[in-house]
Amino acid sequence: MSLRVNRVDSLMTRLLLVKPAAARSADADAAGTARKAENALTLSLAFSGARCILQYAALPFLLPVVGVAADATVPILLLINLVAMVSIYFSLRRFWTIGYAHRWRYLVVAAAALVLLMAFTVYDIVKLSAL
Repeated sequence: MSLRVNRVDSLMTRLLLVKPAAARSADADAAGTARKAENALTLSLAFSGARCILQYAALPFLLPVVGVAADATVPILLLINLVAMVSIYFSLRRFWTIGYAHRWRYLVVAAAALVLLMAFTVYDIVKLSAL
C-alpha cells in the first residue's frame, strides 16, 4: 500500500512541477510549515468565494444597471475563471511542496472545482463565439 501511495505521490509531484522531497533543501522544509499551507488554502477559498459572488450576484445585476450590456460580462467571467484555475494550481503546488498532511483531501476538492471551472469556461467560450 505504501509503495502505491509513494508512486501516486511521485506522479502528482511531476504533474505539479514540484521538486521531489529529497531534492528540496532543509531551509525550504523549515520555511514550509503547515501554517503556510493553511494560509494558502484560506486565500484560495476566499478568492473562490469572492469569484462566486462577483460572477453570480454582482456582474449579472450591476453591469446592466450601469448601462453595460450583459454580453460584456462573458470576457470578464472568462478572466475570473482563468485566475481561479491558476490559484487552485498554485495552492496545490504549495501543498505538495511542503508535504502538507491533508493534501490528498484538498486534491479531491480542487479537482472538483477545476472540473466545474472548466465546464463554465467552455460554456462561456461557446456563449462568446455565439455573439
